Amino acid sequence: MNNDLKAKLGDKWLVFNKLHQFILSLSPEMECRLCTVYVRYMLGNNIIAVVYFRGKFVSSCQLDVGFAFKGKPKNHSFINAKYMNYPNINYSIKLKNSNDITKKLTDIIKSMIILNPSKKSYAK
Repeated sequence: MNNDLKAKLGDKWLVFNKLHQFILSLSPEMECRLCTVYVRYMLGNNIIAVVYFRGKFVSSCQLDVGFAFKGKPKNHSFINAKYMNYPNINYSIKLKNSNDITKKLTDIIKSMIILNPSKKSYAK
């Protein structure tokens, strides 16, 4: 990620960078694309995660993160992500600081995230 993004994020940079490094570590083929208010993570044409750092979704937190999960996560912090209106993104979590990215959270994400999506393209 470039210095422009670091400047845009300000105090959100620490939590974003920690999450960004984790998401990229899930697959060597993971790509990311920076948009105005979010970063989209993809494998091929399939959206795997969306990290909102600005806008209405992050009014009560640092980052609002949506994931493509295989099923409902057991962690009560995840909620339905229909409000994000992103195909394939079905659960989200609001992160308030870098301490929210715990081993337990990353283990849940690793076990639930869809890294081998169907051939159907979800790119927006």
